[in-house]
Amino acid sequence: MKTRLLSALIVLLLAFAFSAACTGSENGGVPPTTETSPTTALPAAPTTPASLTPGPTQTMPPGKEVAFQITAGYPSRFTHDITITFSGGKGQDLLKKNIDVRVTKSTGEVITETLQPVIGDAVTITEAKGENRVEITVSLVTGGTYKVIDEIVEVP
Repeated sequence: MKTRLLSALIVLLLAFAFSAACTGSENGGVPPTTETSPTTALPAAPTTPASLTPGPTQTMPPGKEVAFQITAGYPSRFTHDITITFSGGKGQDLLKKNIDVRVTKSTGEVITETLQPVIGDAVTITEAKGENRVEITVSLVTGGTYKVIDEIVEVP
C-alpha cells in the first residue's frame, strides 16, 4: 500500500513540475515584427597590391614550429618552376586543414594555393622566371595565424 502511495505521489510531483514550466512566448503573444533598414552599398574591400618586397614574419610558439622547402627550378629548369613542399615539424599536428601559399611573380601576377599539413605535400608554380615573392601562412587549431615565410625566390 505504501509503495502505491509513494508511486502516486512521485507521479503527481512530476506532473506539477512539468506543468510549472513557462508556456507563454517571450514577447507576450504579440506577433514578431520585422524591421527593415535601408542598405547602403559598401565599397569593395581594398585588395593588397602585389608587391615584391618581403614583409616581416612571425615566430611560431615553442614546440609548434613547422618547416617548408622551397626549390627554384624544380622539377624542370626549362619551365622555370618553383616547388613548395611541406616538411613537417613539431607543430604539424596542430595545424588547421589548409596552409595558405601566396606567390607574387616578377610579372605582378599573384597565385594563391593551399597545402595540406601532410609531410611531402607540395605545390608547383610554373612559369615563374625571375624574382618571386613567396608567402606562407599557417593557422593553428588552438588559435592564431602566423606568416612563417615571406621571402624572395629567384628562378633562373
